[in-house]
Amino acid sequence: MKVKNYLSKLVKPSKPTSTIDRYFKISMFDELAPSMNIPIILYYSSPPKDLNICDHLEHTLSKTLSEFYPLAGRYIRKLTLIDCNDQGVSYVLGKANVRLSEILSLGRELDPDALNGFLPCEIGEVDEVDDPMLSVKVTTFECGGFAIGMCFSHRISDMGATCNFIHSWAARSNAAKPKHEEYSPILNLATFFPPRGLPELDVRIPRSSVGVKTKARRFVFKAEAISAMRESVGFDENGARRPSKVQLVFALLWKALVHVDQVNNGQSKASFLIQAVGLRDKVAGELPTNSCGNFLGMAPSRLRPGEGEKIPFRDFFKILRESVSKTVRDCTKMLTCGEEGYEALIDPYLEANRNMFTNNVVSFYFFTSWCKFSYYEADFGCGKPVWVSTAMLPTQNLVILMDDHEGDGVEAWVHLDEKRMKQLEQDSGIKAYAI
Repeated sequence: MKVKNYLSKLVKPSKPTSTIDRYFKISMFDELAPSMNIPIILYYSSPPKDLNICDHLEHTLSKTLSEFYPLAGRYIRKLTLIDCNDQGVSYVLGKANVRLSEILSLGRELDPDALNGFLPCEIGEVDEVDDPMLSVKVTTFECGGFAIGMCFSHRISDMGATCNFIHSWAARSNAAKPKHEEYSPILNLATFFPPRGLPELDVRIPRSSVGVKTKARRFVFKAEAISAMRESVGFDENGARRPSKVQLVFALLWKALVHVDQVNNGQSKASFLIQAVGLRDKVAGELPTNSCGNFLGMAPSRLRPGEGEKIPFRDFFKILRESVSKTVRDCTKMLTCGEEGYEALIDPYLEANRNMFTNNVVSFYFFTSWCKFSYYEADFGCGKPVWVSTAMLPTQNLVILMDDHEGDGVEAWVHLDEKRMKQLEQDSGIKAYAI
């Protein structure tokens, strides 16, 4: 598959940003975000014949940016702010020499690396003074279908903010959709959580993926597999909520990765796993879903050397679920206890930075879930997406979970080196549940 770009330009807001809003301060949560773009790709069937989809999307993008004006600016790292200078977002048009159905039918043969051709830029092209806060690429297929690939700077966007922008843009593009005003961004997170000069999460995404030896693989867990995992875990002793599909798949993957570690080293090393936890709907009910920026906590889970070889799948699940619950409690404390509570939020970030590159002592993994976000509802006037994906990120020991098209299954996008990926594929737990 080849994608040929034939146009690249900057799209500016349809209305100039006022001088009052010229400088946008990022929040404490934005400070802690990793230096990377969030890559998401939406795939659509053919638009109506009387609609030039590329021009239509460019026109409505410009209108949407008038409200989401920080995305049209540039980040000034030294000042921890965005210069909302209306420089614009990158807008790229491309053509692919395949039909959309050919990609959708690949199944296990899908190579996530090939999907990067649908993205407008590299994952690591971010946080420098010339890097756009948002880049968009519209790729048309031979069948008439198209893909919208987007890279959102993590400096100002988490998946909640990303989906809010996508829905605002879609509402402006679709006359049959509700008014776009319900998605208008609220740009005041820094007022409540001002920047504190904190270190960024040191994920170290390279600016270029050339030469990177990461292997990415998509593992699909359908609803039937999720149900089987629930039965094997059961409800806890107190009859609490049923196990979530996210924690089940995370637990299965962590257990398998510990086994891979054991195979390669004779005994599994200490294992340190960080889960990103969205906080909008967990600790601040008054925080609107259309607040712009990051609002995430980090839930750490730990295993001592050899410990993971002795515990069952159910215990992996319980460790992960209890870690998330503790993080939610700690972040609630931050909101109610002032300065004392901030340590509960910041300490996991600092611990992650200490453990991230101690490969000889600790196995470090970063897990994040994009499930339960409404990207499958984004209708730009051509119907809802037939598929939504991410792509290959040039880093290892990373897992991204996404809903499948039906909504009750999970797609796990796993990033490892080639040797460990082959071993993971042969793990008995993975083979039992993934397709």
